[in-house]
Parts: sequence; C-alpha cells; structure tokens
Amino acid sequence: MLLLFTFVLVAQPKADYPALKQRFQRGNYAEARTGYETLLKEEKPAVAAFVGLAAVQRAEGEYAKAFDTYEAGLKVHANDATLLANRADLAFFQGKWDDASTDAEAAIMKDDKNFLARWVRTRLLRDKGDIAAANKEVRWFVKEYSDANQADKPITDGELLLIVAQAGTENARWNNKPEQFKFILDEVCGDAIKSDPDFWQIEVFAGRILLEKHNRADAADAFDKALKINPTAVEALVGKGMLANEELNAVAAGKLADLALKVNPKHPDALRLKADTQLAEGDSASAERLLLSAKLINPRDELTLARLAVIRHLSRKPEAVAEIEKEVAAFCTKPGIFYTDFAEALMARKQYARAEECFKKASELRPDLAAPKAGLGLLMMQLGREPEAKVQLEAAFKADPFHVRVSNSLKVLKHLGTYETFETLHFVIKYDPKTDTIFAAFLGEALEEWHAEFTKLYGSSPPGKLLVEVFATREMFSGRVLSLPGLPGAAQGASTGPLIAIPSPRVDGGNRPYNWATVARHELTHAFNLTQTGFLVPIWLTEGLAVRAERSRRFDTMLPLLRDRIAEATAFDLDTIGRGYHNFGNPSDVMLAYHQGLLYVEFIEKNYGADCIAKLLDAYKLGLGTSDAIRRACGVEKEAFEKGYRDFIRAQVKALPRAEKPTPFAELETAFKKSPDDPDIMAKLAAEYARRGKASEARKLVDAALVKEKGHPAASLVKARLLQRDKDTKSAVAVLEEATKENPEDTRLWAALGKVSLEASEPEKGTLAFEKLRSLAPPDTDALESLAKLYAAKSAPEKLIPVLEEIASRTPDNIAVRLQLAKLHQDAGMQAKAEHWAREALFVDVNNVMARDMLLASLKAQKKTAEVEKIEKRYQ
Repeated sequence: MLLLFTFVLVAQPKADYPALKQRFQRGNYAEARTGYETLLKEEKPAVAAFVGLAAVQRAEGEYAKAFDTYEAGLKVHANDATLLANRADLAFFQGKWDDASTDAEAAIMKDDKNFLARWVRTRLLRDKGDIAAANKEVRWFVKEYSDANQADKPITDGELLLIVAQAGTENARWNNKPEQFKFILDEVCGDAIKSDPDFWQIEVFAGRILLEKHNRADAADAFDKALKINPTAVEALVGKGMLANEELNAVAAGKLADLALKVNPKHPDALRLKADTQLAEGDSASAERLLLSAKLINPRDELTLARLAVIRHLSRKPEAVAEIEKEVAAFCTKPGIFYTDFAEALMARKQYARAEECFKKASELRPDLAAPKAGLGLLMMQLGREPEAKVQLEAAFKADPFHVRVSNSLKVLKHLGTYETFETLHFVIKYDPKTDTIFAAFLGEALEEWHAEFTKLYGSSPPGKLLVEVFATREMFSGRVLSLPGLPGAAQGASTGPLIAIPSPRVDGGNRPYNWATVARHELTHAFNLTQTGFLVPIWLTEGLAVRAERSRRFDTMLPLLRDRIAEATAFDLDTIGRGYHNFGNPSDVMLAYHQGLLYVEFIEKNYGADCIAKLLDAYKLGLGTSDAIRRACGVEKEAFEKGYRDFIRAQVKALPRAEKPTPFAELETAFKKSPDDPDIMAKLAAEYARRGKASEARKLVDAALVKEKGHPAASLVKARLLQRDKDTKSAVAVLEEATKENPEDTRLWAALGKVSLEASEPEKGTLAFEKLRSLAPPDTDALESLAKLYAAKSAPEKLIPVLEEIASRTPDNIAVRLQLAKLHQDAGMQAKAEHWAREALFVDVNNVMARDMLLASLKAQKKTAEVEKIEKRYQ
C-alpha cells in the first residue's frame, strides 16, 4: 500500500507560498515550518498556510499537531473543502475511517470535483472491500483526466496528476488493463514532473510501481531521483530499503529504515521496513515491537497486520493468527491484500503450506488481483511443483505481463523443458544432456549415499523425492533461485527444502570446476534441517550444520578476521549473526557469519554433546525462540551459553599474533620523541621508514630496538625484510632464528623464517619453521604449499601426504592437490586411499581424464569389477 500525501494550494495570497512549498519539497522542513508559522500569525491566515504547516508536521510524524492545525484552519475557514479533504486524508492515514468519511463527504458537498476528498472516499471503499463501488470512483478520475485532455485543458497540477496516477493504477489492476501501467508511468507521471520539477512524490510513486513489477533498475533510478530533490523523503528512503531487501541486503535495508525513522519516527512504512530487516535477521521480538508501534498509528493497516500474523505463526500460535484474521475481517469484507502480504511474508520464511493457503484465499477474495496469482506461481516454483507453477504463472502473466519475476520464471520453465530427467530412490534430477550427462550420473549416486548418511545423522528425512536441478547457464540458475538476475557470483547452490538448484561445472559453455560435492552436501543439509523443523530452524544453526557437512576447513582463513572482531568486540553473537548472513554489501561479514555458525555447532557438540544438536532442532520445531530452545536443549541460560561460546572462539584465535592497528606516521614520530627508548615504537617507526624507502633510518631504529630487547619480534621482522632487500638472506635467517628463540610462540616469526629460509636455499630450516608454525596455529595456505614443495623435493610422501590433505581441506576446489594425493597413494599401493582421492578429484571435475583413469585403476586393483563396469559405462 502506497501512502503518499501532498497538499493542494488554493488561489495564492500575496505571501510567497510557492517558495515555502519549494522548501518543503526539498526537505527544508525547519525553514518551511518557520515560514508557515509566521504566516499563521496574520489576522486571517490563508488556507494554504494551515495546509502547508500541517504537511510539515505530517512529514515529521507530528500527526496530532497536524490534526490541530487543520482544526485551527477550519475555525478560520469554516467548511473549507481543501482543509476538510486534507483532514480526511490524515484520518484515513491513521485508520480513523469514520472521521475520514465524514470529512471527505463534507468536502465533496462543498466541491464535487475535489480530487483529494474523492480519493479518500475511493480508498475507504477499497479497503473496506467494496471493490465494485471503488471501481466506479476510480473511473471518475480516469474520465476527468480524459475529458480535460479532450477539451484541450489538460490537468497540469502535480498533486492532481499523482491522484490520477494512483487511481489509474487501481483501474488497471481491477479491470485487467496492464497496458495502462506504461501510459501512467510515461505520460501521467512525466507530465507531473514537468509541471513541478520538485515534485518528488511522483518519482516515489513510479518507483513503487516499478518495484511491484520487480523492475529493480528503473525503480532504483526513480527513488534516487526523488532523493536528489529531497534527501530526507521518507517514502523514497523506504522504497530504496525495500529494494535492498529484494536484493538480499537486509543490513542496507535496515540502515535506510533508520534514516527514514530519524526523519519521521512514526511512519508506518518505515517501521514495517525496519521490522522486515529484524525478522530477516531472526529477531522476532524486535520486529514485533516495531509492528505494534506501526499498528498504534494505523490499526487498520493490512500490511502491518499481515506481518504481525507471520510472527504469531512462526511462534506456533494459531489462535493468535486467527484473532488477527478476525480483526481484519471486521473492517474489510475482502481482505485480499492482507492475505497476499501474509502469504508473501510466510513464503520468505519458507512457511510454504500456510503461504499456499493464503495465496489461494487472496485470489478467492480478490480475483481481480494479479499479485496472489503471481505469488502462488512463484511458491509452486520453490516447492518444485513446476507443472502447477506453469499454470499459475501463465495466469499471472496474462493479468500483469510487466511482472519481471513472473516473466523470468516462465523463461526458466521453458529452459527446463529442454532438460532430461532421471530419478533415483529419493531424488528427481534435471540436467542439460548436452553438457551434464556424466555429471548428473555422479551427482545422483552421491546424493543417495549422502541421503542415507544424513538420515542416520538426523533421525529423519525429507518427505517424498527432492527435486535437484543442474543449470547450464548462470542466468537460468539466478532465475530459478531468485526469479531475477543478479544472484551473487559466489553463490553455487540454493535449497528451498523440496528443491536444490546448482549451476553446472560447465556453466555458460565454459569449464569452471568447483567442488560440487561440497555444494550439494551443504544444500542437502538445508533440505533435511528445514523439513525436519517445519522450516523453523534459524539460519545460524542450519548454515553451521551445512558448513560442517562440507567436510572442509575453508573457513579457517577467516580466523584473523575473527581475531580482530573479538578484539573490537564486534564478533557476532546469536542476536547479531543473522545480520551477517544478509549483509551482502560487506562480504567479510557474510563469510564471518558462516564461520561463526560453524563454530557455534562445534562449540555445542564439544560442550553439550553431539545429541544436543538434535535437541535444538526439536526445540525449534516446536516454535521456541532461541533463549528457550537453548535452555531446553543445553540446560543453560542463553547468557551462560554465549559466555561459553566467547571463551571457545577466543581459544580458536589464541595462537594468532595480535593485530596491530596502523599508526599515522606523524603520530609515530611524536611518540618516538616522547619515548625514544621504547622498542615497540622504534620498530613501528622503522617499518614506516622502510615502507617510505628510508632504509638507513630504518636500520638504525631496528638495531637500537634489538639492543633494548633481544629478539624483539616486530624489529626482527623489519630487519629481516631490510636484509632481504639487500639480498642478504643468510643474515635475515639468522635474525629471525634469534627472534624465534626469544619468542617461540610468535607465529609471524616462524612464517617469515620459513619463507626467508627458502630464499636462502636452506630447505631444512624452512621445513622446521613451517612445521613449528603448523604446531602453533593453522598456517595460511601459502605456507602449507611451500612446505608441500619441500617434502615433495625430499621425496618424503609420509610427510607430504598430511600437508597435502590439510591443503585439500582448506581449498575444496583445488583439483591439483587431489590428483597429487591420489597419485601418491596409488604409487604406495594404497588403493582404497587412491580411490578416495580420485573420487575427490572428480567431485571437482567429472571430466578430468587423470582422475577418471586413477579411479578405474584403483577400483581394478581392489577387484571392484561391478563398480569398474558402471564407471566405464558412464563415460561411454
């Protein structure tokens, strides 16, 4: 529901009302307020002064004051139609329908062509469910607009054109005239902005219509145009926030909601947007508080009530949901908007069964609406019920051919029509036979193996067969997941529960191998967790379990970031981790959330036992919140649980060197003057001198620092780098060896010593340094690869293999290391291990000839004849 208010100025007195209105339109509310208040001190203030001041008050959420301003105006200008219409509009905005109707009808009695009063009447009829009567009213606006054009007296006033545009879109929706949307956006909205270049409200209206059709690029452009005129336009900020939500960036949406609420803390749309972001992050309690605040402003807002119903549903409180439905039915006989929005919010939370019921009910109540048809079709897509989806989507497209998500979904279905299908015991797999026949066979076999593993692990399995679709193009993969383009490039899989979608390793005709087993195990975990909890598992738990299922340590690379966040007190906890998963504007937040989710799972298993995971899943299935779920499953309060987790993650980064924040050069010089004997300051300043090419000054400082403190870590690192620049790597090794003796647990020193030793052609020292580093903390992948090269050069497979296995766990897409491991085991006659690593290589690229040949060789050596025949047939 779009709530835009404007004010219509009547015949202008001598005062410069256009200038005041321009200040208002450009967001200079304080100046506009002062100007209108000054005008109201006149003996008989003009109507425009009262309307203008009330508009400022409404923009800043002072609704009671705005009402008082209209009241004061009507005492001066009794029964003035403009004041009555504006007061009616305010009453409607607040859900005070009787007052709104009284004032609107009184205004119409005074002025039969008062557009605002008639628009209030129309919306009242619409929201009460009398669509037939409302339809007659919107046709009045259409006729007025057409008659004016035919009489060569076109409407040019922006406020009036906005009302025409709003009425025209309803006429298009209710009478199946989708072609009118383009005319309204191009002609009506275009004329409004030509009439008044500061009239940002028409840009917001256009943006909301475009967003309704999921035309994100043009919607963003419209909202940006509005904000260029008025940077504080709440409706435009909310529009951009809604767009951010659609782009899966809840954090950006939340920030935009905060900006809007700073301007108007009582704007229902802004409160709902903020609630949507809180709900996306799993904070139902905060979302509910915001929605109750919005309800206080307008208790008849169907969008607010729909979101409250979602929260009640997620809490497993059907009687509370029924109360809200009863509340809506008391004021609206055909609440199709309520049930559509309820269904869309349920679908976003993967509450598919109830969402389907609500979409169908919305269509029954309001067959004129395209939105529930579109929503039901998109829901069927998420459920993998594609034949049903096609029927619904075609009906929705007929009603609204401009709906981008509907159009894209139909394209995806057409594309899938060219795919082949084969079934296993628990899966239906669709794939492009031109590129993925071999891959699909391996995938189906692996999925069945993992299905058995996960069924044993979780004690249950998803009902029926899961649909798995392998997409040959990235465009179609994005279309299947979002029904829109723009899925982040790093995304390699998605699961709705009944459906798993992944891109082909040969997506878009290229060869982009990725570890499809890691992705498929991750998404299959979601299918199990979602279905076993009634889709109520929180994101941190299902993502933590999914990352664990990957059987990799790829997130160990996030340990330095975790260390820094712990030091800054910005590491995630259960109240904030949901925000991290949705902060696509900050990739490091997303990656850290995935890592911390895994660490939550590992912490729970270590401290409370493996069976605690099953207890937690059961608790969430009951609809419990996180505090109650932890108390029930772990036997502790959430506060104690979180304290234990913080201790656990601190232990993970304990061996990592403390991160040093860079200090500006001028500050270092000042600090050195104050404390010329401080080795820490000397080392930092020396590093800065070295960076600036002042090697002589740097050497003097590090030498002095090392006199003050033998083996000082930072000074030793700087001196070693200076010696490396001078090609004196032997001396650099000596400096670092001395430093490691004094600081045997400093991982920075051991990492540097390993690298410098290789440069100095001292492989033994390098090997010892890298092994010491491994014993202290997970080293970076570069250090592991250097150590692997050292062991390979020494022909020491017994030492090389563990290092390669560690590299493989860190880099799931690294096919070379998997092939190397398969070859090492094959050469050692360890055929079962060779088979394992050959399969691991095929998990990255099923078309790799070396991996295929080593797999077949290892199978033959183990006399697995049937398996050999199956694999050979697969490649024929």
